[in-house]
Amino acid sequence: MGLLAKKQIPTREYELTYLVGSGYTAAELNSIQDSIVTLIGKNGGEIVETQDWGKKSLAYKVKKDGKAHEEAVYTHLVLKLPVDKVSLVCKSVDFKREILRSLLVVKD
Repeated sequence: MGLLAKKQIPTREYELTYLVGSGYTAAELNSIQDSIVTLIGKNGGEIVETQDWGKKSLAYKVKKDGKAHEEAVYTHLVLKLPVDKVSLVCKSVDFKREILRSLLVVKD
């Protein structure tokens, strides 16, 4: 008997925007971004586009790790990801201590 065909998991295009506290150096920000890219790659995804939106003031203070943040560095990614890995990637990004907030949505 032949080998069973592996079931193909559909992929979709998503947009991920995440905020990192403004107190990090450029090297630390690059390291954080590299860890996000690695996380996406390990889950079968690929980065289509990266946009650095820079440092912006927050509408309200965000408290994390005992600090109140009034500014954050915004990064926006367009990515392709298997649909069965979306919740895992979301949770993994949110659990990173450097990430203040993140939002992953389906790209139109």
